[in-house]
Amino acid sequence: MTDFSFPLDGPIQLVVRIGHGSVTVRTEDDLPAATVRLNAGKHAQELLTRTVVEMHGRALNVVAPRQGGVLDLPFLGKWSGRGLDIEITVPTRTPVKISTYTAPIRIPGLVGDADLAFGAGEAAVRDVDGDLRVRFGSGTVKAVHVSGSVQLRSGSGNAQLGEVGGALACGCGNGDLAVRIARGPVRARSGSGSARLAEVHGDVDVASGAGEVEIGLPAGLNAQLDLQSGSGQVRSELPVDDRPGKGTGNGKPIRLRARTGSGDVRLFRAA
Repeated sequence: MTDFSFPLDGPIQLVVRIGHGSVTVRTEDDLPAATVRLNAGKHAQELLTRTVVEMHGRALNVVAPRQGGVLDLPFLGKWSGRGLDIEITVPTRTPVKISTYTAPIRIPGLVGDADLAFGAGEAAVRDVDGDLRVRFGSGTVKAVHVSGSVQLRSGSGNAQLGEVGGALACGCGNGDLAVRIARGPVRARSGSGSARLAEVHGDVDVASGAGEVEIGLPAGLNAQLDLQSGSGQVRSELPVDDRPGKGTGNGKPIRLRARTGSGDVRLFRAA
């Protein structure tokens, strides 16, 4: 175990790049110093000595030697299963940029803008005061609250989001999307996967090659509907008026567009 401490005299940003292991970022108010703890198993001592931990200007950098690619897959590479467990504590609302190969990312505190990338694994974020951007090959992303926009890109992975304050853009080859509250517009594309938007407040444009689509509309919100399924049912549990300019609520309508090649499309009243 190796510890680092960096006295603070103002805001910083955090940059982390590792291959395997894990990354945990905690935040505290009125923090006098940022801290980094590296934990390495008996097979990762060389990796530990080659990992750079430094404060460069206003950026706290934690960078391990490059790991990733075919030679680093389990049982094939010298670093297989030999990663670092990194625990970092930074001030509340610190912007973070983290990239890993298989190391899971956990952020239980409140951070600023978050830019996360991983090859295969998971990312769990509690609170983002700003925008969230996530790119990953396969795995799962969870975020409880994001005040700004969310951008998600994956080859095969699921996303579970609580409340999103800004626009949501999601694209994946195969995976499910679940959102509790979407305050801004939503655009989602998936080759195969379901989409459940429990409560929407802006325009929605969802398309999937195969998978169910469920959209919850709050009371009093007007919507123009364009819902289609190639093989499945289209159901609305809300009153629908097919006359132009009419809808299910008051005020300027939002647009709900949903397409799926195989699966049901369901519109329901948000709780």
